[in-house]
Amino acid sequence: MLAEIHHKIAKDGSNLSERLEDNLTSDFFGAIRYLPFEQGMREVLLTAEFDDHQLMVNWSNRVQSFQGYPFRYRFWHKIGSDEIDLLLIGDDLVIGIEVKLYSGLSSEDEEIDPKIDYETSKNQLARYSAMMEKNFQSKKDKYLLFVAPYQTMSSVKARMQSGSIISPDVQLGFMNWQDIHQRLESLHLDSVNKSAQLILTDLRNLLKAKELVHFHGFQSALSPIISSSSYSFSGKWLWPDQQITEGKYYVFNH
Repeated sequence: MLAEIHHKIAKDGSNLSERLEDNLTSDFFGAIRYLPFEQGMREVLLTAEFDDHQLMVNWSNRVQSFQGYPFRYRFWHKIGSDEIDLLLIGDDLVIGIEVKLYSGLSSEDEEIDPKIDYETSKNQLARYSAMMEKNFQSKKDKYLLFVAPYQTMSSVKARMQSGSIISPDVQLGFMNWQDIHQRLESLHLDSVNKSAQLILTDLRNLLKAKELVHFHGFQSALSPIISSSSYSFSGKWLWPDQQITEGKYYVFNH
C-alpha cells in the first residue's frame, strides 16, 4: 500500500519487477510501524551489527530504552538527488535504513582512492551519510543501517570496513533479513494482543515466503536416509579402465 501511495508502482503495474525492494520496504516496515516499538521494531533493530564493541553495547542499551511510538516514519525521504528508503526520526536521534533484496549498492566508487571521502564519494551509503549529517544537524545521534540478505550484507560490509567514506557524524551498521526473521520467530506471541500477533505472524511469513530465512538443516523425515557413519562399497571397481589421454573425451559407464 505505501509503495503505491508514494508512487513507487506504476498504475498499470508495469514496473512491479523493478520495485521488489520498494514492496518489501512497504510491506515489512509499513506493517511493523503499527506496533508499539518494544513489540516489533526494537527486535529488528537489535539485530544490527557494528564494528566497534562499545558501539554495539551503546546501541543495544539505546534501542531497549524506547517504548510506545517514539519515532516518525519517513518512507523514501528525498533530499536533493538522494532518496533513502526509510528514516526513523526521534527527539534526539535519526536512523536511516536502506533496504536491499536482490541487488547490492546502486553506486560505488570506481577505485579505492585515499583522497575520496564521504563528501566526494559516489558510494550510496557514503552519500546517505553525508545527507544525514547535513540535514539532521539538530539530532544528537545519527545511525545508518544497511539491511539485505545475508550474502549481500556480508559482501557490502567487507567492502565498507575502512569506514573512511562514511561521515564521522554517522554510525554505520548492518542487518540481514535472515537474522531478522530468526529474531521474530523467537518472540513469544502469547504475550501480545491479537492484532500484534497477526502483524508479527504476517511479517514472519512474509520473510519466509521470500526465502529470507536461515537454513537449519534437513527435516527430521530425512534422518533415516542421511547417516553420519561411513559407507562401505562391495564389488570390483576398476578406475580408470584405460589410459587417460589429454584432448580426448570420456564417458563414465556403470
